[in-house]
Amino acid sequence: MKQTYIDSIESIISVDMGCRGLGSGLKKGDFKLALEELNQAERMIIVTGFCIKDTMTGETDGPMGAVSLAVALKKLGKEVLIITDDYSYKLVTACCEVMDIHVDISLVPFEGAEFYCEKMMKDYAPDLVVAIERPGRAADGGCYSMRGEDLSSFVPNTDPLFSIAKRSGIKTIAVGDGGNEMGMGKIAEHIKENIKHGEKICAVSKADYLIIAGVSNWGGHGIVAGLSIMNSKMLLHHVDKEIAMLEGMVNVGGVDGCSKTSVCTVDGLSLEVNLSILEKLREIVSEALLDHPTLAMG
Repeated sequence: MKQTYIDSIESIISVDMGCRGLGSGLKKGDFKLALEELNQAERMIIVTGFCIKDTMTGETDGPMGAVSLAVALKKLGKEVLIITDDYSYKLVTACCEVMDIHVDISLVPFEGAEFYCEKMMKDYAPDLVVAIERPGRAADGGCYSMRGEDLSSFVPNTDPLFSIAKRSGIKTIAVGDGGNEMGMGKIAEHIKENIKHGEKICAVSKADYLIIAGVSNWGGHGIVAGLSIMNSKMLLHHVDKEIAMLEGMVNVGGVDGCSKTSVCTVDGLSLEVNLSILEKLREIVSEALLDHPTLAMG
């Protein structure tokens, strides 16, 4: 794959429209390496779902990106398990219904979460673990919202998925946009210095490959764009599916993580803004496939 396509995809998904402080260019090179790992892996776990404390429901960022990736991986003949919690389960299933995908979805419990993670890693035996917008534990053992709200009394701890993977020599990929998500410990100093409440909320787990996005859904879509080019086929969905997924999540109680309301926005950004990102990614893939129909990574 020509580096120009990788650079274009990264530039699009990393625009910090929400002005959170995670600038583009951090961990340059991780995106391409993550694509290579995903393309080679055969059996993956994707963990997602971020509960909003005021509503006790999942937010609209995360599930769409996770399901978008799951659809692409399934089309490539790979096995996928999505792990989420009670708060985001309906959001994930709503997205799966829109995308007409049959994928195993497992619920992580609050009590016994560590044992659950150990069991899933042993029984499912993935060769790659991906986290997309999933709360990560901070240095004090708690997990926090971007506002510094403590979520640890009700959000199941899925960090063990990464720690077990590391122990077992299994690679990990993380997609995040705020610094409080699983895997973000890889840029801990930057988060502490540039993100409000950074010292408190910064996740300690470190992904092997970290993808920093303006919105985590965009990160998931960006990965799919890269996989599309690597495999010479359009794997990204159309905007009508994006709209339907967002509406589906809202209909089952999903909320915008910033406004905390059930509206068709993500992280305070309008539907139009989110659709424009998907359209730009599709344009890059279409251009790449037109210019190089058998384009391969290189």
